[in-house]
Amino acid sequence: MSQTLQQLVIDVGNSRIKFVSLITDFKAAETQQLPLVKNACSTLIEEPIPWEEIQSWFDGQQDNQCQTVVAGSNPEGIERVIQNWPQGTLRPPIEVLNTADFPLEICVEEPRKVGIDRLLNAVAANQLRDSAQGAIIIDTGTATTIDVVTPQGSFAGGAILPGFELSAKALHNYTALLPLIPVDDLHQEEPVVLGKNTTDAIRSGLFWGQLGAIRELVCQQRDQLLPNANQVAPLILLSGGGSALLAPHLEGLVRFEPLLTLQGLAIVAQKISDSK
Repeated sequence: MSQTLQQLVIDVGNSRIKFVSLITDFKAAETQQLPLVKNACSTLIEEPIPWEEIQSWFDGQQDNQCQTVVAGSNPEGIERVIQNWPQGTLRPPIEVLNTADFPLEICVEEPRKVGIDRLLNAVAANQLRDSAQGAIIIDTGTATTIDVVTPQGSFAGGAILPGFELSAKALHNYTALLPLIPVDDLHQEEPVVLGKNTTDAIRSGLFWGQLGAIRELVCQQRDQLLPNANQVAPLILLSGGGSALLAPHLEGLVRFEPLLTLQGLAIVAQKISDSK
C-alpha cells in the first residue's frame, strides 16, 4: 500500500534561507528518486521570513500531516527561524544538528567539522547513484564545494573555494581601485573572455575562472580518487545558488539538481523519524 509523506524543509545558509515543501511516495523511495519538490522560496538572511507564503502551500491540509525540519551552516540563523516559528499552524520543526545520526559514513580527519550542507548533499547523492558508482558533488553558493562520495557510499572529503559573490567581494575589499561587481550582472549575459575594461575583465575572471576551477577539480578527483571511474562513470551532480549560471556550460558532464541539500535534509529527517 502506497504511503505519502509531506515535508517542509528549511536550509539556513550564510547569506540566504531556503524553504521547500516536498512529497515522498514511499513506494518510489525504494527506487533511486529524491523527494519531489512541490514549492520553493528563499529570502536573504536578514529579511523577514515569508511565513504567509509558506503556510499557503498547506492550505486545505491538516497541519499535523506535515513533517517540518530545519538545519544549515548558520546557527544564529537557525535560532532565528525557530524563535519566529508561527504559532498554531505548522508543527514545531525537527532541528537536525548531530551528523552522527546521518545514514552516511564520513571518512575525513574531523567529521564534526564538515559543513552539514556537504554531508546532506552526500546523503542525496547516495539516493541517486548506482551500486558501485562513485559520485562528485559540485555545490555553488557563498563558497563552492566539490566533494567525493566513494563507490561504497562514504563521504571522502573534497575541495572548497570562494563562490561567485565571495570572489567578487574579495577583489573589491582587498584592492584600492577594483569595483564591486554584482553577481546578478553575470546572469544578464555571458561575460566576454577578453575584457577590454576593468569591469568586463573582472566579470571574465569571476565566471570563466570559477568554471575552469570546477572542471579541473572534477577531473582531478575523478582520476585520483575514483579508481573505477573508467569502468563505472561517476555520477556528477551540480547544485546550489550559482548552479543555474554554470549548468549550460557543464551540459553532458553533470546532472543538474539545484535543491540537492534540501532533498538530502528531507531524507535525513525521514531516517531520524523512522528510528524513534
